[in-house]
Amino acid sequence: MTLKVAFLGPEGTYTHQALIQQFGTESDVEIYSQAAISDCFQVLDSKEVDYAVVPFENSTNGQVVYTYDLLRDWYIPSSQDQNNDENQHIAPKFRIVGEQFVSIHHNFLSNAKTLDDVTTIYSHPQVWGQVTKFLSKHITKKISKLDSDSTSKAAEIVNNDKSGTSACISSKISADLYQLPILFENIENSSNNTTRFLVLGYDEINSHPLGPENDSHPKAYVTSIIFTLDHDDPGALCAVLDTFKKNNINLTSINSRPSHLKQWQYVFFVELVGSINDENVSASINSLSSNCLTLEVLGSFQRCWRYWSEQ
Repeated sequence: MTLKVAFLGPEGTYTHQALIQQFGTESDVEIYSQAAISDCFQVLDSKEVDYAVVPFENSTNGQVVYTYDLLRDWYIPSSQDQNNDENQHIAPKFRIVGEQFVSIHHNFLSNAKTLDDVTTIYSHPQVWGQVTKFLSKHITKKISKLDSDSTSKAAEIVNNDKSGTSACISSKISADLYQLPILFENIENSSNNTTRFLVLGYDEINSHPLGPENDSHPKAYVTSIIFTLDHDDPGALCAVLDTFKKNNINLTSINSRPSHLKQWQYVFFVELVGSINDENVSASINSLSSNCLTLEVLGSFQRCWRYWSEQ
C-alpha cells in the first residue's frame, strides 16, 4: 500500500529530512510538498494524504507558533463558532501519531564573491533567533533580512537571483540541491540545536523507524492535550496541575497561546509522560472536565528514540 505524506516544502527543508527519517525513501511512499504548515493540515483533513509532517518546537528558539496556533484553531472552537449554532465546531479526526527530531545545522549560502557584496539575506523567521551570534559578528545593519516560507525556499530564491548580491541561511541539503556555495557553515548559536517535528495522521505508526538495532531506550509514551479554562475561576489551572500530581504523572511541557474566545483568555498545551491507555492518565484526563471549558486529546504516541540520542 502506498503512503501519501504531506510536509512543509519544498524539498530540502528540515521538515523534508524529518519525513525521510520517519518514512524513508522507498517507492511505496509518495511525498507532497506544501507551501505552508496550514496547507499540511488542510490536505490531511480532506484525506488527500495519510500523514503530514510539521515543525513543532526548537531546542534553542522554542515554539513554532504557527503550528501551535493551527492546533488551537483546528481543535478548539472560536468565539464565532460558539455564537453560531449553525456552524458548530467539530474537531478533526486526525491526531498526533508520532514525532521526529532533526539536528539543525545552519549554513550561510551565496553566489556572492565576498560577504561585502551581499545586500539581502533570506531565511525562515524561526531561524533568525538561532543564529544571532553569527549575525551580530558578520552582518551589518545595512544588509536586509527577509523572511521566507522555509529555509529551502530561501535557497531557491538565492539560486534564482543572478545579481550575486543575495544570500540565505539554510541547510547543507539545500546547498547541494541548488549547488550554492557555503560561505560559512554551522553558524547556529548552539551545536545542540534540534527541532522536533510532529507526525499527524489517522493511524498509528512505527515510532522507531531506522533506529539502532541495539536500541536500549525505554519504550515510553507521550500524551498531548489542549484545553481552555474559565479565566475568572481562581485556581483553575492549579487544580488541573494538581490532578496530574495526585495521579503521579510527570508533565514535560506547558505552553499557552491566546484562545480567540475572548481577550486575555488562553488555551493551554500540556504534554505528559504516559499513554492514554494507562489507567492513571485516562483517569486524570476524564476528571479534568469539571475544571476545563474545553479539552481535546491531541494524540498519544510512542516517544521517538532520537529524543534520547539528541540530548
